[in-house]
Amino acid sequence: MSSLTHPIIQEDIEFVFKIVGKDLERLQGKRVLITGGTGFIGTWLLETISWLNRDCNQPCKVYVPTRNSEAFARKAPHLASNPEIVLLSGDIADFKYPDDECNFIIHAAAPGEPRALINDSLGVAETIVRGTRRVLELATQKNVEGFLFVSSGAVYGVQPPDLERIPEDYLGAPDVTNIRSAYGEAKRYAEMLCTLYHQRHGLPIHMARPFTFVGPYQDLNAGFAITDFIRDGLQGRPLTIQGDGTTVRSYCYAADMTAMLWKILLQSSAGRIYNVGSDESISILELANKVISSLDASVEVIVMSKPNIKSKPARYVPDISRGRSELGMNIHTDIDKAIQRTLSWMK
Repeated sequence: MSSLTHPIIQEDIEFVFKIVGKDLERLQGKRVLITGGTGFIGTWLLETISWLNRDCNQPCKVYVPTRNSEAFARKAPHLASNPEIVLLSGDIADFKYPDDECNFIIHAAAPGEPRALINDSLGVAETIVRGTRRVLELATQKNVEGFLFVSSGAVYGVQPPDLERIPEDYLGAPDVTNIRSAYGEAKRYAEMLCTLYHQRHGLPIHMARPFTFVGPYQDLNAGFAITDFIRDGLQGRPLTIQGDGTTVRSYCYAADMTAMLWKILLQSSAGRIYNVGSDESISILELANKVISSLDASVEVIVMSKPNIKSKPARYVPDISRGRSELGMNIHTDIDKAIQRTLSWMK
């Protein structure tokens, strides 16, 4: 691995290989397309393949569409300069795949940041649906061995407050009268497209529904609670909670997430869907306090609203028992260690 790789990343990728095992060797000598490859999830997948190629006689070649190769080179120079990682100019709508075979596709491209949804909900929805259709067509033409669609836990809509964890067979859905549901509803329709292509063309479709994460390579200005807390805490600013702090989430560490995604692509049955995330619940106020404890700094927490004692707190926590029982998808890094490792890397 490149000497530019941070020790924490190196340890985490070694862990991913230990957890996923020899199935990763299926990628040797193959051609892989990763859309969204310069994002948080995609960068971790590229780190895995970079590690796989270290002492490999038949390296895995990866094609990654990107609108901003310079930004990726600043973020991960050792990956951007890797000869087996080929950056293709363009986004999911207009990139051109080279005249080469394609054995695996991981479709993770989607504008999921809160600010993107607020500024252009229609654009978000159209990008997800059109991009998925385009990549599915490519997968059909190339007769791929495996196709992983990185969907989202947002497809379930609002989690009922009395439902502790959302299982894959929960039949809730986003509220289509709320424009903030554009992301989740578009992902939901994209899942249907995957199912239809699986049925009509026999595409080996595997689907993952990620929830919330923490780890190196996250954009600290993405607008998520965990990234806001880490950014403000590192800068010595107060940690501001926009709500009442009672909302319940769970945060899966990046290395656990990466291992889960590889397991779904390489070990699951085609057509199967799995939640990806942690089932360890934590309130937003507890999360803020854990960040402060990890920083070992005197930073104030500001809670903007008072709790409503008449209603149960909102929740967004996955049930991962299906992945745990079928694929051995376990949580190996608890929230305290996840925050500590992330802060160590970001410092």
